[in-house]
Amino acid sequence: MSKKNQPGAILAASALLIILSTQIHPENSALLGVVQTVLLGVGMVGCCMAIWSFSRGSKKK
Repeated sequence: MSKKNQPGAILAASALLIILSTQIHPENSALLGVVQTVLLGVGMVGCCMAIWSFSRGSKKK
């Protein structure tokens, strides 16, 4: 994958993780709650990394 398309791919994967975390219903299960929180956290960090990479890349031109 080229560096040009990397922020878009990270953003798409992060959005997919966030959507996946909303589909988990952790009623009466602590483990599912942990999985949901981890997926949401990784998705949020990925979105932040993609935005940071995009903004850093636009300043180099």
